[in-house]
Amino acid sequence: MRELIYNCFIDALGMPPNDEQIDSVIDNMPAELRTLAEQLGENDDEVREKIYTWVNENINDYL
Repeated sequence: MRELIYNCFIDALGMPPNDEQIDSVIDNMPAELRTLAEQLGENDDEVREKIYTWVNENINDYL
């Protein structure tokens, strides 16, 4: 999941996140997204799309 979040930051902001930002995103991500990623895997298209959308909608909270 760290790689997906890393890529989301680069796509949205043009800059990579630091480890603290990635940890913060993971810690604050809704439980249903983490559960979905555990069930279907992080490379599942639905999981990637939902996580990407959530990160983009909340990215300002992690700057």
